[in-house]
Order: sequence, then structure tokens, then C-alpha cells
Amino acid sequence: MGLTTTSHGLVHLYEGVLPPLLPLVMADFGTDYFTLGIIVSVFSYAFGLGSLPAGILADRIGPRRLVTLYLFGAGAAGVLVLPVGSLLVYGIVMGVMGIFCSTYHPASNTLISLGIKEKGTAFGIHGIAGSIGVALVPVLSAWIGTLFGWRAPHVFFGLIGIGAGIYSLTLPRFPTRSTPQGQKKVAKGEGEKNVSYLSLTFFFLSATALGLSYKGIMTFLPTYMGQNVHFAFLKMNVVAIGGSVATLALLSGAVGQYVAGRLTDRFQVEKIYLGAVALGTVFVFLMSVSKGLLLVLSAVCYAFFYFAVQPAQNYIVSKYLPEHRQGLGYGILFIMTFGVGSTAAAVSGYLADRYGLQIVFYAMGFCFLASALLVAGLLLQNRKRDGQDL
Repeated sequence: MGLTTTSHGLVHLYEGVLPPLLPLVMADFGTDYFTLGIIVSVFSYAFGLGSLPAGILADRIGPRRLVTLYLFGAGAAGVLVLPVGSLLVYGIVMGVMGIFCSTYHPASNTLISLGIKEKGTAFGIHGIAGSIGVALVPVLSAWIGTLFGWRAPHVFFGLIGIGAGIYSLTLPRFPTRSTPQGQKKVAKGEGEKNVSYLSLTFFFLSATALGLSYKGIMTFLPTYMGQNVHFAFLKMNVVAIGGSVATLALLSGAVGQYVAGRLTDRFQVEKIYLGAVALGTVFVFLMSVSKGLLLVLSAVCYAFFYFAVQPAQNYIVSKYLPEHRQGLGYGILFIMTFGVGSTAAAVSGYLADRYGLQIVFYAMGFCFLASALLVAGLLLQNRKRDGQDL
């Protein structure tokens, strides 16, 4: 569990390393938000699109090899940013990093789903590590980039990944209740769940809308904070302020992961999912119209409720799909959230260039609202289906 939690935090360091550095990269290359939004999208598309084959591999060969592959590959890509001299090469390297990172989530979530009885709590604890990574990357990336240049955070995180990869080789294979090699094949119909494809459609579409909102917000949150949060006692430049305040706000995501994880083991998971999405919608819209302390508080609440949806989503996959299809299910989940969702980075960059950063948060609020309506549809569909089963 120690390796998986460390790896989870690290994958979100890779994912979030660029947004805090946007002003530095823009100044170095003389570019704009839209172009850098495309580079974020390149990483995210690779991060998402690789999740589907990774999920299939998790069902076939198990998670250990995938986690080790991710650590070495993404770590090496981070180091390769050091000699980058053009935006084109930088985008290619970030795409390669995204491909290696894509193997992590389907492997780790399949491991938890098959190996741990109290799935909700386990997903929550595992998610805390990811939330800490998401929360720390703005301040770490901003401070390291300010002191040593924008390439330095990539290299630093890359070296950590390579070190973790070496450590992973010394560990035994991760134990699971379902080992792909050498086990009896599942007989036709054995262990199957009565899957509702309409329910799955509502679920995956809601996750896609949330993925769009997440990528749009996280790409520009540090810069937005730097422009709209000014405290007299903070004697820092806009990059450092944006990264530090974003980290402070996002730390609440770890609490949201834990609380939601515990609740999903005790209450109907779809209701928890709806409640978190609905409340998150309110605070995203509030972020779009606030500044200063109110903006910080709104971001804290947004992070709490956004990250609270993740244990619920992971639990729903394990609830709706049979064991030998859960790797595929997690692959689809992450290709929708990280892959399709990554479109929001470039679109948000275009909106920011044309209309300002504030409009990005309005747009992401409507993505949240769409997700809430889809989750409500999921609940109604399940209620109707349960009534028919009776």
C-alpha cells in the first residue's frame, strides 16, 4: 500500500507540474494561454487514452508490472524536459509522460477493488495520497520553478519517479484476491452482475463532465489565484502567490476523499455522489464571482466536494461490474475523465485569451451542473429499474 499511495501522489505531481509555471513558460517562449492549454491537453489526452488498454492489461497481467512501468517511464520523461528548447518538443515529451502515467489508475484501483473488503474506506485513503499530490504540486512547482527555472520541477519529480521505480523492483508482487495468471478461469455467467447499460451511460457521462471541469479549473487555478488573491503579508511574486494559495485551498481535497470514502461503506453511494457534485457546483460558480478571502474559501469547499466524488466513482465501478471486468471499467472511467476531459484545457485557454480567466470558471460551473443532472438521472434510472425488479 505504501508504494501505491506514493505512486498516486507522484502521478498528480506529473499531471499538475505545468499550470503553476504558465507565466514562466509564457515569458520564456513568448506564447499564450491557448498554446500552453494545448500542451496540457496533450498530456491529458495521453493520460486518459492510455487508461483503456491499461485497464485491459490490469485484468490480464495484474498491477505490479504496470506500476513499475509507469514509475520508470514517467520519471525518465520528466528528466528529458531538461534539454527541451521548443514548445513542440516539450509537448511531445509531455505526451510521452502522459502515456506512462495512464497505466497507474486502472492498475491501482483494480488492486483495491479486488483485494480489500471495505472498498470505500480504501479508495478514500488511497485518494488522500492523490489529493495531497494535487494540493502540493502548485506550491512545489511554483517555488522550484521560481528559484531554478521552469524545467527544474519536471526533472526533480522525474528523479523521484525513477527512484520509486527502483524501489518497486525490490517488492513482492501485490497480493490480490484474483490473480490473473494461474487461476481458474471464470465460467460463463459465473460472478456476473446484472449490468444496466443505461445506468453505466449516465455514470460515465457524469464522470466526463466532471473531468472537463477538473481539467479546466486545475489548469488555470494557480494563475487565477495569483491574479485575484492579494494579502499584504504575502511578499511574493504572482507565480509564488498563485501556487501557494492554490495548494492551501486544495489540501481540503484529502479530507473530502476520506469523508466520502467512509460514507460510501455506510450509505447509498449514488446519493453521496449526487450530493458532492451538487454542492461542488455551487462553489465553482462562487469562485467565478469572488476575490480575496472569499475566493480562497470557495476554492477550499470546491476541492473538498470535487475530491469527495472520486471514492464514490471508484466504488460505483466495483458495484456495477463483475470482478473480471473491473480493470476495463476503470480504464473507461479514466479515459472519460482524463482523456475526454482534457479537452477543457485547450478550450479554457481559448476562453481565457478571448474573455479573461473569470469566464473559464463560469464555463466549468456549467460542466459541474451538467454532471449533477446526469447523476440525478442515474438515481432515477436505478430507482425505476429496482421498482421493475420488484
